[in-house]
Amino acid sequence: MMHSLWLLAPIILLVGAGTATQNVVNTALSRHASAVGAAFISVTGTFLVLLLLLLVNVGGARGTVTGALHAPPYLWIGGLFGVLVLVSAVLLVPRVGAATFVAFMVAGQLIAALVLDQLGAFGLPKYPVTALRVVGVVLLLGGARLVLWR
Repeated sequence: MMHSLWLLAPIILLVGAGTATQNVVNTALSRHASAVGAAFISVTGTFLVLLLLLLVNVGGARGTVTGALHAPPYLWIGGLFGVLVLVSAVLLVPRVGAATFVAFMVAGQLIAALVLDQLGAFGLPKYPVTALRVVGVVLLLGGARLVLWR
């Protein structure tokens, strides 16, 4: 598993860079619209790209969407978290800066992910919280705190 992680790490880092860039671009867009307007435009762009992927049936996407119709309703909350990220980024990035926002957002993601891993939430495999993983969270929180200093 560790070997494949290092092969995937550059892709994941690029996704992280895209998220940071999305926060800044949406913040700039909000100066021409509003926080909610910028988030709406971002989500609309996401929707259109996903619609295109569905239309060309990338990875059997059509079947997965129809299967989701039979999933428990609570599994449909992902979009709510997306709105939370988009709107909070547009509102908070101008106040705290992109680096500080992303640092604390990533720290929050890691803390939540540790809990979700420990629980094996939503049918995922369980990955126990270990002392080393907690140290990783503490170091990440320390790094987030260091980003605050300007």
